[in-house]
Amino acid sequence: MKIYIGIDVSKDRLDIQLPSKTLQISNAEKSITAWLKKLPDEAFLVCESSGGYESLLITLAHSLGRPIARVNARQVRDFAKATGVLAKTDTIDARVLAEFGKVLAPEALVIPDPLQQELCALVKFRSQLLTQITFNNNMRETLRDKQLLNLNSKTAAFLKKQADQVLLLIDEKINRSAELRSKRDRLTAIQGMGKTSASCLLALMPELGSLSSPTAAALAGLAPFNHDSGQFRGQRHIAGGRSHVRAVLYMPALVASRHNPVLKHLYQRLVSAGKPKKLALTVLMRKLVVLANHLLKNPSFSLAT
Repeated sequence: MKIYIGIDVSKDRLDIQLPSKTLQISNAEKSITAWLKKLPDEAFLVCESSGGYESLLITLAHSLGRPIARVNARQVRDFAKATGVLAKTDTIDARVLAEFGKVLAPEALVIPDPLQQELCALVKFRSQLLTQITFNNNMRETLRDKQLLNLNSKTAAFLKKQADQVLLLIDEKINRSAELRSKRDRLTAIQGMGKTSASCLLALMPELGSLSSPTAAALAGLAPFNHDSGQFRGQRHIAGGRSHVRAVLYMPALVASRHNPVLKHLYQRLVSAGKPKKLALTVLMRKLVVLANHLLKNPSFSLAT
């Protein structure tokens, strides 16, 4: 029988809820490793996304063969409120995580492939660089001082150079794997999906090719959810999922809305029916991730021309 252990992760420490007691240890390799080695075989760890501070715990748990689940922080907070726990401290959060595990039995994280981890880190880092470039360009519009404009240009050039270097590293790592290289080539057959977008999609959604269509859409946060009650039929909205995946799919959807014969027709039909362009692009993003999953799942499937 599983023993669910809730762990609230912060930058400097872990607050841990064991079956009979609570404890605190530092968020450091030595202390985490020593604690993990003392756990019984039935232990199942439950933590929540904490801005990356949980990464060390997850890596060490996997290295020692300890099952661990990383759950959505919003869902845990909703669970706490539903069970009458309104106060919020690190100790209380650890207790709530343990109860969340007992009641909902979340699935353990799959031990990630090292190459996949490296790819994901590179793609997210490049995304941060692109955000900084956009911020820098927007700032330039408000500058008048020549010296500041010069510094702004140098910053932009530096960030662009770094983004290009990271993209080269992404290509190198994908080329290192025959499987990933084949998948990337398969995805670029989709009109609108370029090499960079395909590479980023593979890094952020390694599950592609093993999912059902609804699951692929939901994992990307592109599945519409109903808002109905009684006679009322509300507008459906997307929710949750991986925001980085949606960011990657936006540009392919935009290109597809203009140049992909099938998706262009769908986009125009939606807009002509009075749908907002943003909603029409979201539909295309969902179609793209579902199509990408189907392509990788069925090697014999060929795209319409």
